[in-house]
Amino acid sequence: MSAQGLLGEVKKQIPFRVYGKGPVIDLFRELGHFVDKKTPLQVTDVFRSDESGEIVCEIELEGRGKITAALTNLKLDITHPLFRKVKDYRGEVVAELAAGENADINRPGFRVGDLYKRGR
Repeated sequence: MSAQGLLGEVKKQIPFRVYGKGPVIDLFRELGHFVDKKTPLQVTDVFRSDESGEIVCEIELEGRGKITAALTNLKLDITHPLFRKVKDYRGEVVAELAAGENADINRPGFRVGDLYKRGR
C-alpha cells in the first residue's frame, strides 16, 4: 500500500489510541510528562510531511501536551483495524533506511529518505 493510501485510511480513524516508541517517549519526558511504552496517547491529526514524505501524526497526552511524531515511531493496539497495514508500512521504512546509500530516495513510494539525507 502506498503512503498516500495509508494516510487516507488513517485519517478516517481519527481520533484513535497509540503508544509511543523511544523518540516519542523521550520527547514527552523532556517536556516534563512521565510516559512509557504502555501510556496511551491519542492521535488527533495526521498529515504527510512535505520534506520527507513520511506520515506524521499529531499526538496528545491526556490533554497535557501535543507533539508530532512519525507514524513509524508509534504502535497501534493489535485490535486496531489498521494494525497490520501500519506495521507493514513501518517495515518498509526500516528496509529503505537499511538500504542506506543505495536507496532510491527519489522513487514515489519512498517516505523518509530525505530526513536522513542531510546527515550524509
